[in-house]
Amino acid sequence: MPYLFREIEGVEARKKAAETAPFGPGFPTETAAQAERLEVWVSRFGDPGPDYCEFRLFDAQGGSLGTRRQPGY
Repeated sequence: MPYLFREIEGVEARKKAAETAPFGPGFPTETAAQAERLEVWVSRFGDPGPDYCEFRLFDAQGGSLGTRRQPGY
C-alpha cells in the first residue's frame, strides 16, 4: 500500500514538478507552472510488485493537474 512520502508547495512544487526523471516527474512546463502542491507517494519495500514513486500535481483550488509514476524508489 503506497504512502505519502512528501508534500511540496508553492515555488518549490513548481520547480520539482518540471524536473525530469529520475529525480522528478517531468510534467510539461505549462502544467508545472499552474501547480500549487505536489504530493510524492511511494510504494513500500514489502508491497507486492515493483517499487515506484508517484507524483500527484494539484492547482491552487485542489484540482488535479495530473499524475506521473516513475519506477523504483
